Amino acid sequence: MENDGSSTQTYPHFATQAIHAGQDPEQWKSLAVVPPISLSTTFKQHVPGEPLQYEYSRGGNPTRTVFETCIASLEAAKYAIAASSGLAAQSTIMQILNSGDHIVSTGDLYGGTHRQFRLVVSKFGITSSYIDATDLSQVEAAIKDNTKMVWVESCANPLLRMVDLKALVELVKSKSKDIIVVVDNTFMTPVLPETAGTGS
Repeated sequence: MENDGSSTQTYPHFATQAIHAGQDPEQWKSLAVVPPISLSTTFKQHVPGEPLQYEYSRGGNPTRTVFETCIASLEAAKYAIAASSGLAAQSTIMQILNSGDHIVSTGDLYGGTHRQFRLVVSKFGITSSYIDATDLSQVEAAIKDNTKMVWVESCANPLLRMVDLKALVELVKSKSKDIIVVVDNTFMTPVLPETAGTGS
């Protein structure tokens, strides 16, 4: 590799030149007010196998970090994780559970979520009970010794029933602090309920 002091380095082979010329990762320290969209799939490593902040876009990239930080802030949460779709996010969350665990969920649930619980998650020995989450006595009655998750929607799809999230979380945590409360906030967005402030 030759560098005559200009910003463009030259490489001994055409293919190397094609993938490196003008693409030095060190140049991306701009003060852009609107963050640029990162389309890179891989990132520079100073030592092989020891990435700095990013290694491969599948695990994270600057664009996703900006988005996740913004969403966490809007939800008054400590962290956020972006996924390619709602069902991808749900599948990720389901990895918390083990065979033999139980989910309590609202009966008027988005069809894709209901099918995922009934047809996919059930194959791994995870059972689900469906109740009216607006009736806390039904929530309480559905919680078993092996209940590890309560899954509700802040505004149920398709019937648009509203769940009292604060009361629901208080009830669930009074039964067991280890039960995870998941709130699908798709319909309401971060603008209306403060889901993270409820402990869900």
